[in-house]
Amino acid sequence: MWGLIAVAAAVAVTAAAIAAVAVVVTAVVVTAAVLLAQMASARKDADENFIDRVISDPVLPCPRLTAVWVWDPPHTTDRRRYVNLPKAWDPDMNGREVELKGHVEPRIPGVVVNFNLIANPGNEPDTPAASVGASATSEADGSATVRLTLPVYGGARFKVGGKTVAMAQPVETGELTVWRKVFYQITDMESPAAEPTLSLAHPADMISALTTAFDPVFFEIKPSTKSSATTPYQAHLTQEQRSTLETSLRAGAADDRSPFKMNIVMCDTADIVGTQEWTDNATTAAVTTGWILKWDHDPTVIHAQYESAPGTWSALTNVQITAAPGQPEWIAVSGEIPGFTAGSTVAVRIKYRYKVGNAGGWGGTTGTLFMCIGRDRRADAAKPTGADLQQALAHEIGHALGLVGTTEPWRDMDPRDDGYSLRHCGYKTAGGDPRCVMWYMLGGGGARLQFCCSDRPNDCAHYLLRTDYSGLGWI
Repeated sequence: MWGLIAVAAAVAVTAAAIAAVAVVVTAVVVTAAVLLAQMASARKDADENFIDRVISDPVLPCPRLTAVWVWDPPHTTDRRRYVNLPKAWDPDMNGREVELKGHVEPRIPGVVVNFNLIANPGNEPDTPAASVGASATSEADGSATVRLTLPVYGGARFKVGGKTVAMAQPVETGELTVWRKVFYQITDMESPAAEPTLSLAHPADMISALTTAFDPVFFEIKPSTKSSATTPYQAHLTQEQRSTLETSLRAGAADDRSPFKMNIVMCDTADIVGTQEWTDNATTAAVTTGWILKWDHDPTVIHAQYESAPGTWSALTNVQITAAPGQPEWIAVSGEIPGFTAGSTVAVRIKYRYKVGNAGGWGGTTGTLFMCIGRDRRADAAKPTGADLQQALAHEIGHALGLVGTTEPWRDMDPRDDGYSLRHCGYKTAGGDPRCVMWYMLGGGGARLQFCCSDRPNDCAHYLLRTDYSGLGWI
């Protein structure tokens, strides 16, 4: 009997356990059904109200694998870069070191951007290479910066490409072209009171006329902060007077564009003086030189002597200047040998100054240039125009930029050039005509108005292209 009771109790316990399990299972099923219904409702709500982010769409890749590189302005457009000027004056335009900026889309941090340099295939053969950073990683705002270093070579052109891993091809910057820039002031000489119709003011188109010579060598000439002044009238400027005037003008011309500034001074005349010694073995007491152009601004005779004893020189007497009949600009120097003995031969020497020619301009490495326009204005009040002055002014600026020194193989080797403090270009055409604005004498057109460029690398244009002008020391 006790056995039956035990079995009945066990059966009762098992039934109760089964009932409890059934209740739990039912609760879980009901809860799951409720959750599924809520999720379906949430998905439907998201799909209807956020259609650009449909919750049922496939999962998108990581943003770092889809980010693309975009250059920021002004790096998207072609532009000039003035490599000789201080970067601090204008970081977007000046200096060899260029900071190229851009960003990734979407704007997220940590994206690696790789860069490549693209040189223009038309660059001069001897153009030095530029350099650019290999890569950069985007900042918190998605931005990144890479540094490009340009050569000093005028006219060199470069682009930079930027690319993320998500991009098939790099996106390129605008093209950067190496230029140089210098500044100018024009100082006009006041007109003389005795000639009220003579204006010594510069022609309005004087600077614009220079572009045909300087654009091909990638030099831009712009007005300085202080771009004009005047100086009192002087009829003629000798070398000493030019030096004195330059010294007095330099201090007043200095401004915030110094030392990359030149001062172009308009003057009346500043002719070229030469010295020469005439020698002879005289057989008469009276001696006379040949005809020479008179130099009006200093004494003509430096010395007039005869050999009174071997190795001893004494002064001639009755030294005079005689003008040619009807041509007062031509003169001769004469003198007498004191105590001359008939039938003897006496060595004589007369050293004199003479006018070599009419200077169109004077200039040097100091940055002060003189343009001599008075003579032309007297002949024609409308002259000279900017085009008329182009050759002389381009020539003098060329000297100020370092052309032509004593060591260049293309300098004029004719002895006539030895007397100049700055040398001149000696290149000519096959027919013997000068073909460079740096020829020693004004005149002619065509090739005579530009810097010679056909003898790479030893010519005036390529000297200007490859020279580093960041250390320019003008006014």
